[in-house]
Amino acid sequence: GRACAGRCGRHRDAALSVRRPWAGLRRYAEIVYTLAQRDFQGRFRGNWLGLLGIVVVPLLFLLAYTFVFSTLMPVKIRPDADREDYAFFFFSGLIGWTLFADTAARAPRLFAGHAHFVRKALFPVSALPAAATLVAFYNALIWLAVFVVVRFAREGSVPLSAIAAPGILVVLALLTSGIALALAACGALARDLAELIGPLLTVALFASPVIYPAERLAGVAPWLVFCNPLAAPLEALHATLFDGHWPSLVGLGTALAWCAVAMAIGVWAHRRVQPVLGDLL
Repeated sequence: GRACAGRCGRHRDAALSVRRPWAGLRRYAEIVYTLAQRDFQGRFRGNWLGLLGIVVVPLLFLLAYTFVFSTLMPVKIRPDADREDYAFFFFSGLIGWTLFADTAARAPRLFAGHAHFVRKALFPVSALPAAATLVAFYNALIWLAVFVVVRFAREGSVPLSAIAAPGILVVLALLTSGIALALAACGALARDLAELIGPLLTVALFASPVIYPAERLAGVAPWLVFCNPLAAPLEALHATLFDGHWPSLVGLGTALAWCAVAMAIGVWAHRRVQPVLGDLL
């Protein structure tokens, strides 16, 4: 049974793409959307705050950062900045980082945690990492909305360049989806990857331009910026949300190039694991 399911599953995506490519793509998108909606709604269903709780969490984070970095540990991102500005700088990068980290932390356990889907011959298991990324994207949009509302309430305006932030999050979501697909495939082979992902994400946080600007990181270790696929989209979020600058074409091109690389690696890893996935679980 499992072996048969694995053999059938190996050819399911190819059969869809050859016979009816657009119908297969539409069905795949519907599966991803349905899984994401179920996961997203399940996070607040049964909680007494309901959907409001999803808004309260980023709001509390932003208020806490503002208090800590303006009062307890005053930090200035640049000499002419206000003390409260660092909280907005940090939070603007954290919006993108949370999208990536939430998905990456879940990815190694996705296939094992949804074994009932994996063993279905006609179910495209690559939809699981894509759905997890979509849920994180929903949350990132909420965090973005909280950022815009709080900054407008404090300063009376928001940079016009902030309208580019959702597009940057889309690029970051595509990059995250490719990485998540690779992590899910590797997690099926090596179960201990799920235990290592937490410490690895902590290291990645300090190696990414979230807490400090990309130029400071490049001044100390330029190779970290060059080799880090998250550097370009996170720097673009800082530029659009905090500095009021439009993202550079070079930065967007770099981010899109990393998206292509991540997707290629994710698809390759998934195809190598997919034939034996049913037996591994």
